Amino acid sequence: MSLRRNISIVYEMKQLLKPIMKMKTKAKSTRKLFVAVLACGMLAACIVEAPAQTPQDLIEVAHSTVTANRQAVVVSTMQLTEAEGKDFWPLYHEYRFEMDKISDTLMNLVLEYAKVYPNVPEDRAKVWLKEYTGLQQKQVDKRTAYFKKFSKILPAAKALRFAQVETRLDLLFQLQLAAQVPLVPATGDK
Repeated sequence: MSLRRNISIVYEMKQLLKPIMKMKTKAKSTRKLFVAVLACGMLAACIVEAPAQTPQDLIEVAHSTVTANRQAVVVSTMQLTEAEGKDFWPLYHEYRFEMDKISDTLMNLVLEYAKVYPNVPEDRAKVWLKEYTGLQQKQVDKRTAYFKKFSKILPAAKALRFAQVETRLDLLFQLQLAAQVPLVPATGDK
């Protein structure tokens, strides 16, 4: 990875972590843990890259880094009571299973793209755009349905907090993925 790219990723990390640093929690240590886990995950994704790695390796590193830290972040930021946790965790695991299926499909789409990059045929680009936007819509629909379920088992403030935490973790994954996937070359043709 080039020095310029590392600097760019560090800048993006800093921008992403700014709102997290402003999060209000009952304990400062919780916020520090949250920031530390996210920072370590992003740095690991930056450091792990080696010239011999395939696009699939890079994408899997980004995915596994966020996945490994996700539940720890949720535990530390949600501050659930024992009673809340009883209902929350089974639903959370169901939710993550559904969201991970969508993420896996997205990763497969990115891997298909990586196989032909930089020579992306127009017909494939059209199909991939349709699939990509369909996956994004599916993700929004699934997230909305599950957030409604979480709002039935948690107090409204905690349900909102969970939605915020999940959104930030998803943005982290998207940032890591975007850092590994080059843009389609502009050809100027329609």
